[in-house]
Amino acid sequence: MNFIRSLRFKFIVGLTLIMLPLFLLLYYNNVYAMKVVRDQVSLTNMNHLAKSVEQNERVLQETNRYLYSLGERDPDIISLFFLEYGSGDYIIAKQRIMNKFMTDIGFYNLIDSFFLYDAVNDDLLLATSGNYDVKKSVVQESMPVQMQQLEGDIQKPEWSIVHGGTWNALVKTVRINSQFYAGALVDMNAMNHPEQFTESGDRGGAVIVGADGGALSDSALNSAQIKLAAAHIIGLNNPYQVISEVTSTGSARQYLMLGIASAMSEMNYIVLLPEEDMMRNLPFFQQIIRLLPIGAAVILITALIFLRQLLFRPMNVLIRGMRRVSLGELDVRLETPSSSELEFFTHSFNQMTSEIRHLKIDVYEEQLRTREAEFKQLQMQINPHFYLNSLNIIHSLASLQKHELVQQMAGHLADYFRFSLRAGKRVIRLDEELEHIRHYLEIQKLRFPNKLDFILDIATDLEHYVVPPLTIQPFVENAIIHGFQRRSEPFVIRIRAWKSKTLSESHSDRGTEDYSVLHLSITDNGVGFEQDILERLQLGQYAEDPGGQHIGIWNVAYRLIVKYGESAGLQFMNQSDGGAAVMIHVPAQTEEEEGGAYAEPIDRG
Repeated sequence: MNFIRSLRFKFIVGLTLIMLPLFLLLYYNNVYAMKVVRDQVSLTNMNHLAKSVEQNERVLQETNRYLYSLGERDPDIISLFFLEYGSGDYIIAKQRIMNKFMTDIGFYNLIDSFFLYDAVNDDLLLATSGNYDVKKSVVQESMPVQMQQLEGDIQKPEWSIVHGGTWNALVKTVRINSQFYAGALVDMNAMNHPEQFTESGDRGGAVIVGADGGALSDSALNSAQIKLAAAHIIGLNNPYQVISEVTSTGSARQYLMLGIASAMSEMNYIVLLPEEDMMRNLPFFQQIIRLLPIGAAVILITALIFLRQLLFRPMNVLIRGMRRVSLGELDVRLETPSSSELEFFTHSFNQMTSEIRHLKIDVYEEQLRTREAEFKQLQMQINPHFYLNSLNIIHSLASLQKHELVQQMAGHLADYFRFSLRAGKRVIRLDEELEHIRHYLEIQKLRFPNKLDFILDIATDLEHYVVPPLTIQPFVENAIIHGFQRRSEPFVIRIRAWKSKTLSESHSDRGTEDYSVLHLSITDNGVGFEQDILERLQLGQYAEDPGGQHIGIWNVAYRLIVKYGESAGLQFMNQSDGGAAVMIHVPAQTEEEEGGAYAEPIDRG
């Protein structure tokens, strides 16, 4: 059955077309709701991030102005340029500058250190709220690079990134004069405020990354998360980004990524918010998208099961019943379904099969009666044909005044006719058929003394098989009539019988095994078939003219078809050493087996 044309397929398509817009609407509604949540959460956290970055940038800008004003308004720094290095006044001025720097660090709460560097004497004055030695080492290592950047260039407001081993910092250096440089140092960790982002959850957090994507501040994010965020820095111009991380178990975890690039340095403020934590107040909207395909499948399967029990299963039972009826099984009876509509169909089907069964039995019995009558008519038709030939032989012998031969001929003819009284039977034993052929050939030998001989090569274990009466005689007659012409040597007819399992094994000697096909051959050493006649016989054209010269062959062939159908057959050929050969194939059956297979028709009166 074509599945595309089935009701099941049409129902699935129809239900899908009905459900699809509803699921699409629900899907869109949930996607839209999640987008609204993302927009609101990103807006809130972006405001926090922008405020934090703005505070940091404002402090850095104020620090820039502070550093630029030192060379113009601070008398102590100006006086250092004119005082002798190491003198008492020089030391007192440096102390006042140190005190001022320490006071200003408290005012600029983001600043970690202020410093003044004497390039001529390689002397560093450092005021810091942290570890003095660490900060001093960082500043001293960065000063050559800072001075080189300031040499000959217009001073810029950007802050440089320096690395201090396990931590990173921003440093800003300005040139006071040819000898002194002032600067400020900011710890990167002081610029990161993860506590402001309340939606970060256990797996989220904030981090400051450089242009190369490396982390510049401490963070609650792991290295994989930082690497993931760094790969999406290019999209910081967007309000937010939804990025995915593949976990060790192969599942995907989504984050909402926010970020702002710093205007004061080559760094970026990044915030990652886990979507599952961000959506913790909206579990329905998050789960419904995942459950939509499952829900659709459950609804569809439930509907299919319901319709299967209500409609498809009874219809399949009805279809299988119709197929069995088409194969000839007329005893099919279907159970009555629960549906009243299908109950009518089932009742009509059962009634139809019952009527067809009775009608087929009546037709079959009528065919048996017709075939039996036709078979008996054909069988009786061949007797006058032989009687006429026999009378011609007696007439010929009497005209030759061969009275003794006439007497022998009459004796054989009496035995022959005695056999003919039994020829009205549907089948006879093979030994009876051969005894009849022996009488006929003895009659022919009387007609052609010393010119005709015959050989009957029949095993005794085959004599109990049955054949239709007068099956062999027409071919023996034709052999004598057509093959016994203008001959100087004796004409020999040989009749053989053997068994085989199939028609294709008809020329094999099969021993004493029990096979299902009986083969009879009538061969002679005469002139054989003419080529055109042989071709017509091989094509079965003898049956086209039942009233012509091949009436005997046609009669035998048609009787075999009527009785055995395709289980029997005839073959015609010329032998390689001369002479004709006729092969007859019939089922190997005894009288008991034949009677069981082909019972007498019922006499209806």
